[in-house]
Amino acid sequence: FLTILILGIVAALFSNFADLFKDHQVSDLAFYFVYLLLITVLLKFFADAVTIVQEILHSVTTFIRLYIPTYMIAVGSATGFASASAYYHLLLIVVYLIEWGYLSVLLPLVYGYVLLTVINGIWMEEKLGLLLELLQKMIGGSIKVTLGIITGFSLLQAMISPVIDSLQSSALKKAMSALPGIGGLTEGMFEMVIGSAVLVKNSIGIYITLVLIVLCGIPLLKLALLSCVIKLSAALIGIVSDRRMTNCANRVGDGNLMLLKIALASVGMFVIQIAIITYTTGRNMM
Repeated sequence: FLTILILGIVAALFSNFADLFKDHQVSDLAFYFVYLLLITVLLKFFADAVTIVQEILHSVTTFIRLYIPTYMIAVGSATGFASASAYYHLLLIVVYLIEWGYLSVLLPLVYGYVLLTVINGIWMEEKLGLLLELLQKMIGGSIKVTLGIITGFSLLQAMISPVIDSLQSSALKKAMSALPGIGGLTEGMFEMVIGSAVLVKNSIGIYITLVLIVLCGIPLLKLALLSCVIKLSAALIGIVSDRRMTNCANRVGDGNLMLLKIALASVGMFVIQIAIITYTTGRNMM
């Protein structure tokens, strides 16, 4: 924060007192030297933020891969094969989407946005301004679309698979209750087993959600603080400094905010999935 603030003030001195120099090229060279120092600082912050996001994405996908089989066994025991199989494939699709879409497409786009921001500061006219706005809208829209698609598929799956399993379970319960002599006892035991399985499934779902929040809480907080520091410093140097310096710092802050949105979306996908699975499967089977 202090580094960006000091560099912004120094750049303002070179810009505002350029008339003191007989040759304006001296002040321009001094400004670009300070601008180069600012770029170095901002890119170092951004590289740290990218590393944090990559660690979050890898940690989340690895954790979900490890716990999908256990959780789907619990779902299958509580509901049935149709729900377990459908949700298993859906969670695998989410893992693949995060690994390929977020790591291979969105993160490079954010890289490109920040590098174009740095280049854009060379010109007073900001020739790349419209391109930067387009990239920012593309990245934000892609995050919203992926969340909407995953949530829509989850809700659609929640309306179909649990109903099929519920019908199968009802048919099995009626068949067991029709057994002569032990039908009533068997039906009661069946309901008790199903109820216990639902309780275990819900407990595992809550546990996975809490572990995800604990696993990603501190890195997400670091990302948020880093973005706030850069945006705040940009707002303060904007009072006195050159517009190019201010816009560069502000847009790098926007790049960090986009990284934060990517990380939150990756965690939010799994939290939404687990919440929908826990709610719908428990509601339809009891």
